[in-house]
Amino acid sequence: MMDSSARHAREADPTLLRLKLIGQMEAKTLTGESVLPVGGKTRALLAILALSDRKPVLRSRLAELLWSQRPEDMARASLRQEIHRLLEALNPLGVDVIDVQRHALALKPALTSVDAERLLTASLRTIDSVALPDEPLLGELVGVDPALDEWINQQRERLTAHLQQLYEGAVRELTDPDQVAEMAERLLRFDSLNEVAWRARVQTALRRGDQGRAAALADQMVCIFGGVEGHVLAPATQTLINGIGTESSSSELLKTSSQTALSTPGPDTSVSIPMQRPDPMLVLPLHYASSHGPAGEPRKISLVFLAPSCADEKLLQHGEVLRDQLELMFVNMGTFDIVSSPALPTSDTVNAAMMYQALGADYIISGNLRAGAEGAESRLILRVLDARRYGVIIWGTHYDFPALAPEQAQSSIMAPAQAMQWSIFVAEARRIAGRPDSELSPLGMALRAFTLLLRHDSSLFGRIDSLLKCAVDLEKDDGTIALIDAMYCYIRFQNEWGVEADAIFTRGLRSVRAAVALMPDLHAVEVLLAAYLMYDPAKHSMAVSVVQNAMAGIARNDRNHLDSPDILMAGVVMNLLQGDIKSANCSVKVLLENGCRSQFLELLRPVFMMVLLLGEEYQDVIAMGRLISGLYPSCPSALVYYLIALTEVGTFPEEAQQVCRHLLRLVPDLTISKVVSRFTFAKPVQQTRLAEILRQAGVVAG
Repeated sequence: MMDSSARHAREADPTLLRLKLIGQMEAKTLTGESVLPVGGKTRALLAILALSDRKPVLRSRLAELLWSQRPEDMARASLRQEIHRLLEALNPLGVDVIDVQRHALALKPALTSVDAERLLTASLRTIDSVALPDEPLLGELVGVDPALDEWINQQRERLTAHLQQLYEGAVRELTDPDQVAEMAERLLRFDSLNEVAWRARVQTALRRGDQGRAAALADQMVCIFGGVEGHVLAPATQTLINGIGTESSSSELLKTSSQTALSTPGPDTSVSIPMQRPDPMLVLPLHYASSHGPAGEPRKISLVFLAPSCADEKLLQHGEVLRDQLELMFVNMGTFDIVSSPALPTSDTVNAAMMYQALGADYIISGNLRAGAEGAESRLILRVLDARRYGVIIWGTHYDFPALAPEQAQSSIMAPAQAMQWSIFVAEARRIAGRPDSELSPLGMALRAFTLLLRHDSSLFGRIDSLLKCAVDLEKDDGTIALIDAMYCYIRFQNEWGVEADAIFTRGLRSVRAAVALMPDLHAVEVLLAAYLMYDPAKHSMAVSVVQNAMAGIARNDRNHLDSPDILMAGVVMNLLQGDIKSANCSVKVLLENGCRSQFLELLRPVFMMVLLLGEEYQDVIAMGRLISGLYPSCPSALVYYLIALTEVGTFPEEAQQVCRHLLRLVPDLTISKVVSRFTFAKPVQQTRLAEILRQAGVVAG
């Protein structure tokens, strides 16, 4: 099947020049005529250009690879002759397929195809059409020059490393047992001691119910790895081997392994090895998508919430109540699957994480309760552990409450829940940072866009825009994607004063309304909707109703809601609509002091600057402006508020001039009227004062 697919790909190849570099080198035209140069140096020149990732190769580099033992001037002269011979050999093509420049050469990508390049650009989506090469890369060119020999070895290592990485990814991410087994066998051809492949073979046998083969493979692993001096098995491999041998079923195997890593479960606990879940951040493999269709299994991030550890039974009950609250909050967020926990964890974090991963969990939410001294508050330590990285802690915070009356806690559990959610999103985006956009699922695209948005760089808006448009087109019923798109449009609207601003605002309003419909229990989305409506004076009464509904819903869901980030942001919007700038400033200051460090709140820092500016908190705005301009120098809105505060204070004229120059470099066509148009909810006297300050700062009226 593989050979047939590869042959079909060759037959469908429309390029004028087709190069074969694996095995016997070939260069053929569209009609099959050979145009392969005669000399070894000329062929080597063509091969170097073909394996340069279609980037120009400097003439000095070409001369160095082909004539490393000659003086530079002689090597350059020889290179000119070989370029002439190569162009002459390719004359039958009728067009120039090589871009010859004064200092560099390049193979034109649209006119040529290279067999090795197809392997180097293969991905999980196209893995079914990738066949392992049976012959070496550029074998006939070995010996042409010592420098070329070294380069050929590097190219072979590059090809091998890519295919090995590709097959390792396939073994981890494919779901069909036959596919996994095939990829594991291919992987072992590269590296007979590859533990990922060995584990996949054992686990595939267990999923097929062949315990005898699983045990035999485990014995084979022990013999092979035991004979390698100094080799230390990974914890995942050791746990798998330790669990096999005396067990009679796959469910008993996992149960035994779980007991090694976790507290002993109850007698009725039943655990089985699940099938691998598709990675929610990556697009489905072609074979999986075709067999399951678009309505396949849900592609969500899976969490397991563990009961907090504590010796005090009464205190432990309070901790379990808080754990249950967190679970419900994450259920309402809609992007997460909650996995039930079969047992309590012990201090063996690595093995515990492995077993929860086997149950389908991506992240583990664990806690530790510490009783306070008499009269002092008790503390719940919250942590998020990455199950796929053996329990690495990616986020942590604490939540304090009175031991005797936890219902009287002063702070909202929503604050850590919200920070936890966005930290998991950022961790997922970082995990797939090396993947091209084409391999990402709609959710993966949206989370990549969110992390780019966190850079506060207006030059990235184009890339963010294309990612989110693609994500929304592919998945119109995902509330998180709609919410991130709405957030992006809101932030861009604050930083966009050109002709695209109205279209961006309209799109954002459409997305936030979709998010409200898709996530009706997430009242923070309603607050964002009200923030949009606030920019249309005709819809201020509607915005007030939306905020009131959100505040009522938040109060129902969280008894300690008064310092919840959601209720505080709702209060800011309501205060601005009612003209109560002083109260809005107070809420903003509480949000800025949030100890949970939510990325969502970090994203809104320039918006908070705007609110503080309206409240004439100029020193606070200047301090934030200095910080944000130092960290994110390409955030125009923050620079606008920073400039206004500096100009109004008047004690830093040189600093104000520098900020103004930098702002106008970012937004050359910025005018006073464009800036004031973003303050539609401000009082007329405030708008007039803002215009006067901007005029003093040096911004044109427009």
